[in-house]
Amino acid sequence: MNLPDIVRTHLDQQGFPYRLVSCPSAETLIQAAEKLDIATRQVVRVVLLKDDIGLVMVILPCSYILDFSIICQSLRRDLEPLYGTETHHFFEQYGCKTGSHPPLPGVFAITTLADTSLVADENKEIYFDGGGGDVLVAMRTPDFRELLKSARWGHFAVSTEDLDSLIGQQEFTPQNLTSLTRRYTPAKLQEGIEAITELPVMPETAQRILKLRNHPGVLAQDIIRIVEQDPSLAAQVVYWARSPLHGHHGAVDSLYTAIDQVLGIENTLNLLLGSCMSQTFHIPVDGPVGLRAFWQHSIYCASLTSELAKLPPEPLNINPKLAYLCGLLHDFGYLVLGHVFPAHFFLFNRFLAVNQSVPLSVVERYVLGVEHWHIGAWLMQSWNMPDEVIAAVRWHHNTDCTQPHAEYSNLVLIANRLLHHVGMSDEPNNRLPALAMFTLGITREQAMEALARVQSSITELNSLSEVLRLPAKG
Repeated sequence: MNLPDIVRTHLDQQGFPYRLVSCPSAETLIQAAEKLDIATRQVVRVVLLKDDIGLVMVILPCSYILDFSIICQSLRRDLEPLYGTETHHFFEQYGCKTGSHPPLPGVFAITTLADTSLVADENKEIYFDGGGGDVLVAMRTPDFRELLKSARWGHFAVSTEDLDSLIGQQEFTPQNLTSLTRRYTPAKLQEGIEAITELPVMPETAQRILKLRNHPGVLAQDIIRIVEQDPSLAAQVVYWARSPLHGHHGAVDSLYTAIDQVLGIENTLNLLLGSCMSQTFHIPVDGPVGLRAFWQHSIYCASLTSELAKLPPEPLNINPKLAYLCGLLHDFGYLVLGHVFPAHFFLFNRFLAVNQSVPLSVVERYVLGVEHWHIGAWLMQSWNMPDEVIAAVRWHHNTDCTQPHAEYSNLVLIANRLLHHVGMSDEPNNRLPALAMFTLGITREQAMEALARVQSSITELNSLSEVLRLPAKG
């Protein structure tokens, strides 16, 4: 358990007693708190804000959300969060690990606000990120407050429990949604998609995989040359192949066996492509559309879409493996929105959690300012994905789509409606779309049988979704 030199020196110079608590580097602060049996209000998180004047650090409990209306009024500044990798870069220049953000204004010489809810109980300890990526610093509450004596203390945040109560009690109207969104998200980012001036660049590894995918005659060795350069990808491929879902009864003791004898070229490329592409985006693990739910839904939808693609008559010429990729990537717009608009995305998850009967698209429109299929299709076009994938991402909620490649968007639509039966769908109902079913020549009985086949592999699918959500490590 190591602290960056600048953090350790600062803590030692201040002279307050502290202890170090091991914290798995892959965990979020909330997950770490749960595993360590610590109340989330005792664990500190940091938000960096900016305007033309400069940076501001806000320190609050990890389960709280900022009240931007109070912050901006208090400082008389029009602040907005740092997005993408800006926050990571700020702390990395001081020797902190990526994603590790110590709440120490004395180290960083930055204007700081601290929420008084952190120090409400002087008999409790405070836990904060030490900057090393694998350790929390524990300190007595009075000492922590003294450590942050240069900060401006006040009420700048609200607990998610209080927010949930507020959201649940109010009449659910566009006006109320808009009002709450403006209070808890930065004003400059209330124009939704218009605020996204530049999409992230596709990762280099994903570009190489996509190039292979578009090249005829790809061999297992071609994939292995790429995968061997990234141990985490190599481990994922072997893990996927060992899943009973593929029905392989022999040992999977090499990448070649995994690709050539179990997964197949195209399935391997599809899974690698989805995994590599997702590493570009950083969104919360938990929540109705957090990373865990995203990958679980995507894996189920991909598997079911692939099964459904085997049912239509041959003249439609549908490729089940391409259909799998469509199902895997159809909700990628959430990753973009969560990465670019983290404050909106956090609030979006809170709304969904306490308003489960409200159509997801309604909440998207008024909290995020754009629906996920819109930004997802934009990303797929920007990254030169196959036209079939773009169509599936763009039209997978449309019940009467007749656009080019509509067969793929219709398959994803049907898969989503079927997944409603197992509580894993963003569709508002489980009614199978009549036009899409008729156009594809799929009966209800066939569709339900396909769902049953996918459900029989629930353990393997859940395991695969857990592997995909884990961050890549070199």
